[in-house]
Parts: sequence; C-alpha cells; structure tokens
Amino acid sequence: MIKKISTVALAALICLPTLASAGAGSSAERVTDLEKQMAEMNKAFNAQMQAMKNEIDALKAKNAEMGKEVASTSDAVKKGFDAAEWTKKVSLGGEITIRGYNIQNVWDFNDNGDGDNRDLFRTKGSLWADFTPTDDVTVRIKATNQNWGEGASLVSVVTPSGGSTTIDSALDNNSNKLFLDNAYINVKNLLGLPVEGTFGRQNVVYGSGFVMLDGQSQFASTSIYFDGVKLRWNITDNLMLDGLYLQDQENNVANSVNGNAGDDITLSGFYLTNKKCAITGMQQELYALNRHDEAKKKDIWMYGARLSDKLANGIDYSAEGAIQTGDANATQDQDSYGVKLDAGYTFKDTACKPRVYAGYTYLSGDDGDGNGDFERWDVFYGGWPQWGDLLAWKYLHLAGGNTSMVADPAFGQNASTVGEAIYGNMEMVTLGASANLTEKLTANLSYSTISLNKTAANVDDDFGDYYQANLKYQYNKYLSFSLYGALLDPGKAFGTNDDNATELYWETQFKF
Repeated sequence: MIKKISTVALAALICLPTLASAGAGSSAERVTDLEKQMAEMNKAFNAQMQAMKNEIDALKAKNAEMGKEVASTSDAVKKGFDAAEWTKKVSLGGEITIRGYNIQNVWDFNDNGDGDNRDLFRTKGSLWADFTPTDDVTVRIKATNQNWGEGASLVSVVTPSGGSTTIDSALDNNSNKLFLDNAYINVKNLLGLPVEGTFGRQNVVYGSGFVMLDGQSQFASTSIYFDGVKLRWNITDNLMLDGLYLQDQENNVANSVNGNAGDDITLSGFYLTNKKCAITGMQQELYALNRHDEAKKKDIWMYGARLSDKLANGIDYSAEGAIQTGDANATQDQDSYGVKLDAGYTFKDTACKPRVYAGYTYLSGDDGDGNGDFERWDVFYGGWPQWGDLLAWKYLHLAGGNTSMVADPAFGQNASTVGEAIYGNMEMVTLGASANLTEKLTANLSYSTISLNKTAANVDDDFGDYYQANLKYQYNKYLSFSLYGALLDPGKAFGTNDDNATELYWETQFKF
C-alpha cells in the first residue's frame, strides 16, 4: 500500500507540469524510469527494515539471557547472604585443662600404703556450640573428654583397706571417655507467657552450691549435668520461680528391677529467687526439693532458705539453712538439718583489694544404730566442688564401703550414688584471706578446723585441720596458670593413722 501511494504521488507530481505543456511521449518514459527507481528503493528499504527487525529480535533474546544470569547471580548472592546471617546465630567455644597431680594419703592417713596415692597428668577438653535461630530459642551441644594419664583406667579403685572395688564403667570420670556433657533446648515465652523452659541435659546450679552444684559429678567434678526439664516463671524482673524434674541416675532402663519398683534416682521440686528485696536489697532464695531413690526406698524432702548480699561498704555475706524430712529408707524417717554461713570484707581503698573472710558449716550426724529417725545430713547434690578435692576424696562413697571413715558411725548408710562425696556429720569453721597481688595474679589462703558431731564409741570427735592455698595468673582473657596446694592434718578421731594427706597440682587452662 505504501509502495502504490508513493508511486502514484510521484507520477502525479511529474506528470502535471508535462501535461500542461503537452509532450506526452517523453513524460511516459520518465514515469516508467521513476517507477523502476522507486521499486529498487522500496526493495532496499524493506531489506534494511528486515535487517533492523532481525537485530532487534537478537537484542531481545540476548537481553532475556542476561536477565536470567542476573536473576541467578542474585539468588546466589541472596543465598550467600543468608548463609552469612546463619553463622551470626552460632557461637562456638571450648576449653582445654591440663593438670599435673600429686596426691598422697587421701583415704588412710598412712604413709605405708600407696593405694591412695596419685602422681599423674589429667587432661580434660570440651567443645560446645550454641545456636540461636530466634530471640526466644537457644540450642546447646557440649562434648567432653578426659584422660587420667596415657592408657589409665579408673574402673578398678583401691579401697582404704587395701583391697579393691569396681566402680561402674559408665561413670563420666573414666579415662579416655568422650561423653555428651550438655544437650538442651532453651525456649522463652512459652505459650506467649513469661515462662522459660530448658529441656535436656543441662547444668543446674543454685546459690553457693551448698545443696545444688554436683549433678552427675564424679571424682574431681568431671561434670555437673542432669537430664530433665526446668521451667522458669519470670514473675517480675527480679522474682522467678523454677520448677524442676531432673534425673540423677537412670540406672536400669526397665522398671522391672527391684521388685518392679524401679531403681531410678530423681530430683524434683521448686526454687524461688528474689534477686533484690525491695526493702533490704538482699537476694532471697526459698526452695522445696525432693530426692527420690527407688531402689533404697528413700524419699527425702528438703526445705531451705538462703539470704545473701554484697554491700557498697565492702561487706559480703550469705546465710543458708535447710531441714530434711521424709523417708530415709524403708524403715526410718529422715530428720536432719544443715547450716552454711559465710561473710567477708574487702578493703576497696587498697590497690590489691585484700579480702578477709570466715565461714561456718554444720551438718547433722547420726549414731548409726539404725533405731529411730535417721539424723545424718543427706548431701543431696552439694558434693565435689564445695570444699576442694582432698576433702571430697576423704568423704568418697565407695561400693565396697569407705573403711577410712570408721569414726563416723553412719557413714555410707542410705547413700544413693557411688562416687559421691557424702558430706555430713561435720562441723567446720573456716578463716581465710585473698588478694590481687598484681593486676593479673591472685592469691587465696584458708584454714579450717573440722570435727564430727556424732562418733563411734570411745572415738574422739577431732577430724583434723585443713589448709588450702591457691595462686592464679591470668595471662590474658583466654589463658590462665594456677598452682594449688592442700593439706589435711588428721585429728584424734583417726587414731594411730595420723600421717598427713596432701594434694598439689599445677594447671594450665585455655578457654575460648
């Protein structure tokens, strides 16, 4: 159509002047020539237009491919960004602790027997990871391994009497055993309420550890975990109530043992904490805890309270007391009590900030005759870390019996778990001092005198004197070096076995 219109228009423009002047023959030839030229021009024009169209189509196709590449690159960048964001929600850490031990006479107070002597290296390593996918959810995994010297085993342990006893090979303290130290999920704002839940294998610590800082710990506090559930109701910013149902020992998985009564040991109860009293400013803690041992038919309730504070004038203190009731075993009721008092004063105006302190502990005892109520304090879960390894070894509960504690007539009776330090029947007074000798070097010295509340017939109540000293050098925020020494000078309660028990170790620890 465009071609025809162009041809007619050109012909009219050319013919009009010619017709007006008459010369028809020559005009017709000119029109023919012009039409031929026009046809050639249209042909060239159409070819050019087709070439341009082809070029446009090629550009469109290339643009589409480039769009796909950009989209693919964008997805890759987005995925990389998401991965980077994910790593920000993970935190990793761990520790390596190396100790060189020398321990003498931890059971028998007799230099002539070496069954209770140790001279070895202890290496412990842990790795942990926390993942916090949201503000309300945290997951922790922690694995630990420990070695007591190359190729050593603690399955067979020499007893104070010179014999040996077999300790359950499942104990976490066994040499070269890798175990799951922590594995829990922590969830805040459960059901939209101010309730926080911790589910799984977790460390549970309250106060100064008087009744709760032991868990599944064996020799030298290898671990302090429980398996179970802890629910925390955050009543206010300062007031919280914890509900606990935790497993101390599962033992046999089936409940068909022990006359179908089972043999588990469980911990349950409530722990209320007020971080800051509105009137006094002190921290207040109240608790009602139950320890139930199915195999021993032990079902003890403990009711206690703790008050503590650190004042601006340099004084600090804590006062804790508890009573224990319930069933000590199938035939006896539990009727015992314990008190732990601590106070100190820090000289803040002095560069090294020296602190002097004093402590008093009383744990009731029993005469061991099996008549009437059982009055010896049950350690619950306040064992190993409380007063150092040396005293803990002396109070160790062994499957075959700890014959070095004959001065304590009820020692080992109604004890639940082999490997616990079953403190009880003791009165201890402590004096001590600590100071920052330099910016990185700290020192601590203490002296304690210990006596028994109840003794066997014709046995003196003087348990002995306990000395402890510790130096720690904090090389940087990750690395520290320590030197620790302890001496237990036995009293008249142990008769002619009066050689000192000693513990000495150096330690290198790296935490990250």
